[in-house]
Amino acid sequence: MILLPERIYCRGIKNGKGYVINDFAKKLEAVISFLPPIPMIIIELLKALDDENSDMNSIARIIARDPSMSMNVLKVANSAFYRLPNKVATVDYAVKMLGVKEITMICVSCGAYQALKPPRGAETFSLDEFWKHSVATGVIAKKICQELSVGDKNIIYFGGLLHDVGKVVLDRYAHDIYRIVVQVTHEECLPMIDAEKRIIGESHDNIGGLIMEKWKFPWLLVDITKYHHNVGECPRESRPTVAVCALADQLARIRYFGFGGDMSGVVLTDTEAFKALAEIAPAIKDMDVFKFVCDLESVNDEILEMEKILNGG
Repeated sequence: MILLPERIYCRGIKNGKGYVINDFAKKLEAVISFLPPIPMIIIELLKALDDENSDMNSIARIIARDPSMSMNVLKVANSAFYRLPNKVATVDYAVKMLGVKEITMICVSCGAYQALKPPRGAETFSLDEFWKHSVATGVIAKKICQELSVGDKNIIYFGGLLHDVGKVVLDRYAHDIYRIVVQVTHEECLPMIDAEKRIIGESHDNIGGLIMEKWKFPWLLVDITKYHHNVGECPRESRPTVAVCALADQLARIRYFGFGGDMSGVVLTDTEAFKALAEIAPAIKDMDVFKFVCDLESVNDEILEMEKILNGG
């Protein structure tokens, strides 16, 4: 039997399995209101992305004002993920080679995780596992998008990358509780979202959606984060992209052991994500999923390199 620490029992209710459900979930919205603001450069970039008069030069100028972001853009542009033929030495050239949307999404992803990065020395869950799963989900989502020609190719990778951002917040601001969630997930081979609901009364997808909304991120990123465990409930216009990221999340857990619970016994063709994609892109029914998963061996270097970059390496 696992019980939460005494100091967080406040008005708790024990259920039949010995877990404690308290009113901590009600406090999470207050926590979100105190989250660090997204860096100003991200706000400027998102506004510029929505401005039809913005061009590559204006985007490059915004990025160039932030040395840290400029360095991240150059690292990502020169990574194995993009395999560009020539070395990218300037932000202007990076924008020219990768495009305005791609560069903006790189900055959004880096900015989001930098804003949520725990203080040095703080206790956290396994960030290595988390990063590997997040990057793997993004890489797999992009490959599914290419394979089936479904979903928004300009945002799909970054949606996969950011889909679990709610876990970072739950762990950072409630580590004592969340380590119990992780423990239960592993000990009972339980999906993490189920352990979260049982112990906290709230889940990382809802929390992630609230964060994305607070930061005024593009609506597709909000929907991916909010509905990747509940594809059937997402708005119809975002369902193709959300379904791709949801399936990528599941495949990443199968291929890379992941971060969010055991996938043994799960039949992919029975999942909401697969069924939604089968309606949108019937070709998925003929897709050799086992071969697709095995072929992901070729992207290991891409995943490891991007993980290192986004984790501040």
